[in-house]
Amino acid sequence: MNKKQIKADFKRLKKELKLNFKNGKTKRKYAYRAKKEELLYKKKTAEKGNKISIKKALKAAKRDYKKEAFLQKSIYLEKLNILKKKKRDQLDSVVKIVTERVPESLSGNLTLSYVLIFFGFALLQSLLVIIATGYTIDKRATDSLTTVANTLKAGQLQQELAKAVAEENDMNIALYTEDGTPVYSYGMEDFSEHLPYNRTYEKPFSFRYQTENFLIYTVREDGYSLNLAKSMNAENAFLSIVVNIMLISAVLVLTISYFVGYRTARSLLRPIGVLSRAMNEVSSADLSARLSTDNIRTELREVVDSYNRMLDKIEDAYLRQKQFVSDASHELRTPLAIISGYSDILSRWGAEDPVIRQEALDAIVTQSANMQTLLERLLYITRSENGSLQLELSENALSPVCKEVLQDFKTIHPEKQFSLSGEAKGVCDPHLVRQLLTILLDNAVKFTAKQGRISIDLSEDETHAYLAITDNGTGMSEEIAAHIFERFYKGDSSHNEKGFGLGLSIAKLITESQGGTISVLSSLGKGSTFSIKFKK
Repeated sequence: MNKKQIKADFKRLKKELKLNFKNGKTKRKYAYRAKKEELLYKKKTAEKGNKISIKKALKAAKRDYKKEAFLQKSIYLEKLNILKKKKRDQLDSVVKIVTERVPESLSGNLTLSYVLIFFGFALLQSLLVIIATGYTIDKRATDSLTTVANTLKAGQLQQELAKAVAEENDMNIALYTEDGTPVYSYGMEDFSEHLPYNRTYEKPFSFRYQTENFLIYTVREDGYSLNLAKSMNAENAFLSIVVNIMLISAVLVLTISYFVGYRTARSLLRPIGVLSRAMNEVSSADLSARLSTDNIRTELREVVDSYNRMLDKIEDAYLRQKQFVSDASHELRTPLAIISGYSDILSRWGAEDPVIRQEALDAIVTQSANMQTLLERLLYITRSENGSLQLELSENALSPVCKEVLQDFKTIHPEKQFSLSGEAKGVCDPHLVRQLLTILLDNAVKFTAKQGRISIDLSEDETHAYLAITDNGTGMSEEIAAHIFERFYKGDSSHNEKGFGLGLSIAKLITESQGGTISVLSSLGKGSTFSIKFKK
């Protein structure tokens, strides 16, 4: 069923629904009037005591009539909406059927576009040629009839001249008096009897006699009417040839445009096929393969460049993830081995020796705490990279947070000397700043001797707030300082007992997540200074 049939069925069903609604409305109206007239008649003839009940009956009848009218109107509108929805669904299904037949591939769509464009141009050209040819033929035939009419008028409509001109131009020439009486007729046999005598039409018009088409022209001169009829068979045959040639040309153009469009589309889309195959060949075992852009001169060069840059990022992320998993596995292997070893000792003979038992339990508790700390830090890194950290950034004073954290460290490490100086305000999350200070102060405590000095210095300018943590500990070389913020990095073997190599990398993540920067300046034997900068 096409769109035209769907719309016609909808109009028919809508008309039937409307007619039924009107008929029902008329019946209800007449029934209400009849009942009303009956009750009014009873009211006139009834006694006073019964008139009140009849009035109530009238009101009830009127109320019932309005309710029924409203109900039927609602039913009519509901049925009309169902019809409209059915029409929309049927039209949508027709559109879906049509669109499903359109090629889904890019090459198919391009080929179809080529075919439609070229075929459209071919049809337009053919139509213009046919129209121009038909116009030229009609004009030449009209000019020929006009010329012959002028010649006869100049020769005073003589019979001999009419006969000669009719034979020379293959025309039928007939002369009539004002009342329509024929004077003479020359040219085609028996045609004058069927030739229409035109009294009013003063322009050439077409006339078909048997199997031939004629162009008829009538002129009036000195009380006579001269009818000229020219056969158009030759001209129509020529026009038919032109039409056939144009149709054949359109079919040829359709065929040629299909093959040319198909080959062109395949040629244009070949680089995409190469790119697709290259993408399919990429695997985690080898992410180093890249596409060459040396022979690409089209807009696909940008696509290939973007693809190569995407592979660079994927390879870098994959290598970092691989290294991260390897380092995490290495860090977890040591405490697990210690826990496993002491558990084995306890299960075999250590449980009977109180010293060995206590040593094993202390080691298991310590290594379990270390594993928990490591897993929490790994979880923080994962959340940070996934963008799932909840930040509450606002302008905050840094001094109160620093005082709070320093107070905790003074209580835990009374052998160290802690100090705070300056004031500053910056855009940050106080909870994350507290965690950042804890990591940096913990790092400073580890590498600072007893009675060592650890200071926090705050300052600010118009655009930034600065926080510096300085210690007079062991310090580090330039080579170690260049990698100190990398995950699982430890400067020397002496650090292996002091952490996992994740604290400073987390400190960098915390700082950068708040829009800040962190750097370190250190010298062996003189201590280190970690500098943090927040925006205002």
